[in-house]
Amino acid sequence: MFSWVPFVKIIAITGASGFIGLHLVQALLRQSGVRLKVLSRQAHFESNRSIFPPEVDVVRGDLRSRDSLKGFLEKGCTVINLVYIGDAGEEANLSAIRNLLAECKLVKVARLIHCSTADVAGRSLDRRVTELSTCNPVTSYARTKLKVEETVLSARQDGYEVTVLRPTAVFGPGGQNLKKLAHDLLMGSRLRNDFKLMLFGQRRMNLVHIDNVVAAILFLANPARSVQNGIFIVSDDDAPSNEFSSVDLAMRQGLGANGSWSSVFLPLWMLSLALRALRKNNIDPSCIYDPGKLLSLGFSRPVTFDEGLSRYIAWYRSEYLSRTAKANS
Repeated sequence: MFSWVPFVKIIAITGASGFIGLHLVQALLRQSGVRLKVLSRQAHFESNRSIFPPEVDVVRGDLRSRDSLKGFLEKGCTVINLVYIGDAGEEANLSAIRNLLAECKLVKVARLIHCSTADVAGRSLDRRVTELSTCNPVTSYARTKLKVEETVLSARQDGYEVTVLRPTAVFGPGGQNLKKLAHDLLMGSRLRNDFKLMLFGQRRMNLVHIDNVVAAILFLANPARSVQNGIFIVSDDDAPSNEFSSVDLAMRQGLGANGSWSSVFLPLWMLSLALRALRKNNIDPSCIYDPGKLLSLGFSRPVTFDEGLSRYIAWYRSEYLSRTAKANS
């Protein structure tokens, strides 16, 4: 599915034990001629060693300590940064990325791919958000992610290629997106589920399947392809069914949940007011994130949105039935 010129390539990953990271490592292990190194904090070192197979080199280190990064990166390697320290605040995240960038420069890596988020666009004035859209983030998370992005891009004069990936809401087996919706449809109040459908029915979901995000990272990491100093959105927003009512219906049917009583949805202008009241980062329910730039380079998504959604529903149903059987045994 994913391939490149077969020679030994060192790839160093930070944040490999997270949702995207675990899927990425599995995809890279299927590649020939790749040596993997992952960074692990001391507190999680032993557990991470049990997560990854023996062929993955698990290295002790913490982005918040520059000295601890010694020996993690190697000259000419490709670095994939998936880290965001969620409970640490802006300055700690900026300090962490500066430590990584300084080590990249010192060691003379070949390429850095930084995984950001499409949330940095915030309340953009553009209904179709592209990489050129002016960002207007309003949440502390999105503002911090944008500042980290800017810091990463400032390193493009340091002798190595810098690429920033902006995925939309990533979903798939083991992920958090869609988990609450699936749980509520199976276990929650039917009245509340139908009210949620009425409220958010016409809202774009801005979901992207995990396989497509991993494929995009591998596409950008290919040493035969030069994509230096670029920002790339990865999304499935061109799929018409990537909106709440379609996703809700597919999940109700696939999970065997109750159908809805009504197909009446809140008007878009009222939904926008509701999103503003909920203090959402993006308050435009019709907003889509355009993947055109990445697609124009020849990137091909391995999974359609509808296929990815069907796979997720089947996985969640299997997990739910397994948990139910264990609880009743």
